[in-house]
Amino acid sequence: MELFQVIKFDGVPNKEWIMYKYPGKEFFNKSTLIVGVGQVAIAVHGGKIENIFTSGTYKLTTENFPFLRVLVKMVHGGDVPFTMEIYFFNTTISLKNVWGTQSPIQMIDPKYNVKVRVRANGQYALKLTDYQLFFTYLIGSVGDKVLYDFGDITNMFRGIINTKITVILGEYIIKNKISFLDISLYLDEISQLGKTKIQPEFENYGLSVLNFYFASINVPEEDIAKINEFLNKRAQFDIMGDERYRISRSFDVLEKAAANEGGAGGLASVGVGLGAGIGMAPLMGQVVQQTTTVSSEICANCGRSLPSDAMFCPHCGTPRKKH
Repeated sequence: MELFQVIKFDGVPNKEWIMYKYPGKEFFNKSTLIVGVGQVAIAVHGGKIENIFTSGTYKLTTENFPFLRVLVKMVHGGDVPFTMEIYFFNTTISLKNVWGTQSPIQMIDPKYNVKVRVRANGQYALKLTDYQLFFTYLIGSVGDKVLYDFGDITNMFRGIINTKITVILGEYIIKNKISFLDISLYLDEISQLGKTKIQPEFENYGLSVLNFYFASINVPEEDIAKINEFLNKRAQFDIMGDERYRISRSFDVLEKAAANEGGAGGLASVGVGLGAGIGMAPLMGQVVQQTTTVSSEICANCGRSLPSDAMFCPHCGTPRKKH
């Protein structure tokens, strides 16, 4: 049985550790415990926390551990071996904790009414503030792992963070009616809201969230393209005006119908269907009459005069008879 006379932990190079369980369990009374700067040590005996030590050097004596008094008396003041567990905790601030949504969040852009898939990521700072609470409710319930780093803590809270982020973004965007094209202008405000919402979840386990940042909120290029398409159509509408925009769209439909093989079928499925909804046929008749020469030929279906260069009747959409 190996008895440890000096107990200390010097940290792990290039690793932001948060808890380290000292490998030895058998100690002498009068063994030395060294707690480094930025550390706290917790001594556990028989499943009970016996003492908490901040930075400094300590002797494991009856002064620090009352349970040793009985053992010391039994051997009349000699060196007494005993069993105890020592846990070291890092009390410095960890700034490099990163988070990100695991899957896209389906949302409707409140300004353009387009469905988009939102992803977000960022960074946050953590500090261990309540060592006993952290040990009792988090570390004590996850097994006998010797070393925990802040990455392990982020993994433990990943589900909570993702759930909170979904709610935070949804509430903020809907309440303020902000488009995803403009969301980057509000990252500071959303970050503060994120810290407020997420902080209580960490406090339950003795951790403090010192800051919580959204580095970016983004949507895929194809979703941006949908919004841009909407903007382009709206710009055309604003420039041309209501009536001219509808006339322009009607011409587009007729051109597509004429280009299709079997023009009558194409017109019936595209042009006439659209004309019924927006009054295309009468409106097109007015435009064509103003800009083309009317021939003596009449439509076989409705009996109205046909423009000399028309392939279809502008009144009913019937294809012109070929001669």
